[in-house]
Amino acid sequence: MSDAKFLIRLSMLMLALAVSHFNSGPAHGQKLVIAWTSVSAFNSPFWIMPEVGFYKQEGLDVDTIFILSSPTAAKATLAGDISISAQNSQVVADSGLAGGDLVSMGAVVNIVPFYMMATPEIKTIGDLRGKSVGISRFGAASDFGTRMFLAKHGLEANKDVAFVQIGGQPEIAVALSKKLIAAAAMSQPMAAVAEQQGARLLANMVKDEIPFVHLSLTSTKRFIKEHRAQAKAFLRAYGRSMHFLYNRREDTLKIFQKYTKVQDPKILEATLKYGYEFMEKVPFVKPAGFQVTLDEIARNNPKAKGAKPAQFYDNSLVQELVDEGFFTKLWGRAP
Repeated sequence: MSDAKFLIRLSMLMLALAVSHFNSGPAHGQKLVIAWTSVSAFNSPFWIMPEVGFYKQEGLDVDTIFILSSPTAAKATLAGDISISAQNSQVVADSGLAGGDLVSMGAVVNIVPFYMMATPEIKTIGDLRGKSVGISRFGAASDFGTRMFLAKHGLEANKDVAFVQIGGQPEIAVALSKKLIAAAAMSQPMAAVAEQQGARLLANMVKDEIPFVHLSLTSTKRFIKEHRAQAKAFLRAYGRSMHFLYNRREDTLKIFQKYTKVQDPKILEATLKYGYEFMEKVPFVKPAGFQVTLDEIARNNPKAKGAKPAQFYDNSLVQELVDEGFFTKLWGRAP
């Protein structure tokens, strides 16, 4: 069995165990199962919230689990087995266009933030023509971001460049080190790990400024309607996790070390800096990210042409917290 398949089965086993306790929640309501999907700085709020006790502070009873990719977690969220998960705008939009009710109620990152890492033989982006690039899974953020990046540089995905599903970021780093792929879009800390193993930075995709809701705090419209207080409490916990990340540096680095399994202090520092650069303190979803996503989806799905970004996100909970002064009180100023 491949490492990727093993991780998927392990994740689903963890999900089954979590769901078995679903009805043992506190007086506030049912136990929430919340999933993060990648070993990346951007998923760190999902690590900090349980580690520091922000869920309990907000009166939430939560089981946090890891599922290897956004599309897999999305199916469990749609089924109601997971209450909130980490998704990108393509997964949310694809679901909505197919009749699902996934909705982004907050955004952690509103831009494509990857580094394109490559084997030493690849000197330019053009050198990728006829080669293979690695992604986690089709439909994942790495898939969308890589397609958009290549298109801006005159290369068409799956025509000029083959896409290979590898699994998580650690598995992608291994594939690069063994030269099973020529390049891959990576985030920290695994981009730095790949570089240590011989890969080189081919391009910083941030310079292309591609709008994209790279990671959103995603639930279903039904969950928000029926459990609005819990959804809002989760967003407060997220806000507290971001304040912690900025103000408790050493403690944050210890949490990063625990969840990434990275020991190198320089890589951990780079990972934290990477998070500072892109993560939203006030997690409003930016409509441009969904518009670019719909434009890309429309190339193969006519339903996307008539769709509007507002169908797929709901900023009302974050706006309520802003209006109540939550973020200003938390930061001592408007963040």
